Amino acid sequence: MADEIRKDMETRFKKGQSGNPKGRPKGRKNNAGLLSDAFFKIVRIKDRDGFRNVPKIVAAAEVCLNNALKGDLRSFVKVMEIAQKFELLKPGSTQQEIAVIRRIIVDPKDPNALEDK
Repeated sequence: MADEIRKDMETRFKKGQSGNPKGRPKGRKNNAGLLSDAFFKIVRIKDRDGFRNVPKIVAAAEVCLNNALKGDLRSFVKVMEIAQKFELLKPGSTQQEIAVIRRIIVDPKDPNALEDK
């Protein structure tokens, strides 16, 4: 019985051999790395000041923000989600204060309707 080789000894860890020899080759990036490369690839865009080089993710965010400013509700919601996630709208975190927009319904029969109560 001492001369018999146990089956599990053949499959145990061997020094210098990968645990998954058919796995991802060294140097190849995983999906997160490939996606990161795609997001941060530099593109050249033209704006009113001329040409500038920015990462693709920045260009996409600017397009989304511009669409929101044109009235696209989905783009506005996405921009606000991003701003909330990165805490861009906290008081004191922005360079300019955000103005409060109020809707006032005026009754033409009541001349004192504009006075604050």
